[in-house]
Amino acid sequence: MTSKNIIPGAEPFFYKRGKVGCLLCHGYTGTPDEVHNIGKYLAEKGITTIAPLLPGHGTTVKDLIGKTTDDWYNEYCYAFNWLKEYCDEFFVLGHSLGGALTIRFAIENHVNGIITLATPTKLQFIQGTMLAIAAPIFKNVVYKKNKNEKQDQIKYSILCYDGYPIGPANTLRKLLKNNKSKLASINDPILILQGSLDDKWLRKSAKIIYDRVSSEDKELVFLEKSSHSLTHESEMEKINELIYEFIRKRSILK
Repeated sequence: MTSKNIIPGAEPFFYKRGKVGCLLCHGYTGTPDEVHNIGKYLAEKGITTIAPLLPGHGTTVKDLIGKTTDDWYNEYCYAFNWLKEYCDEFFVLGHSLGGALTIRFAIENHVNGIITLATPTKLQFIQGTMLAIAAPIFKNVVYKKNKNEKQDQIKYSILCYDGYPIGPANTLRKLLKNNKSKLASINDPILILQGSLDDKWLRKSAKIIYDRVSSEDKELVFLEKSSHSLTHESEMEKINELIYEFIRKRSILK
């Protein structure tokens, strides 16, 4: 975990509690602040929680240039190995890009449970096509976020960048494509949380994950009042409770 010029409030966190552990991972251009509310709630329930700050995040958007999904995944695995030093049972959770990294981890490893929040299986068609074409030429160009995304950042005081470099975003496109092709290899318990007010392609992604994983123990929950920033919105207490109950019923806490 890095400590280089981190924006106050964007730091990684670790709460040492009991033998049940949960790794929580933030999204693209975001910070652990996205999942801090969940991490603190679970810690209050006796669950050890850890959230890494993914490379290139939480400082300046220029630090994100040149980073790849492999860089982020390596940090994810480092955090998980840290958690293994303290716990006997393991749950993994991720929001958006963090959910995609969680899916990749679940494809390659067995855990006690998986939780995804607003997790894509692909990018929007136009967005994905443009990235595939533009990335080789404009990989260091920072694409500014749209008006709605910026409004959410302000409304919910979300710590994240105002834009994203095209190069790293293109590696995310490739990760999502690979994940989607291997969803059937996942057979651990999974809870899929998705905001009903989120973009249509993300709502569709939640259904794709649910339909394609091989898990017998799986649940898809749509949060009727939530959009993409669901961990900061009006239903966050409900989300905390859903996540805790999912973990409790599948661990030594039950």
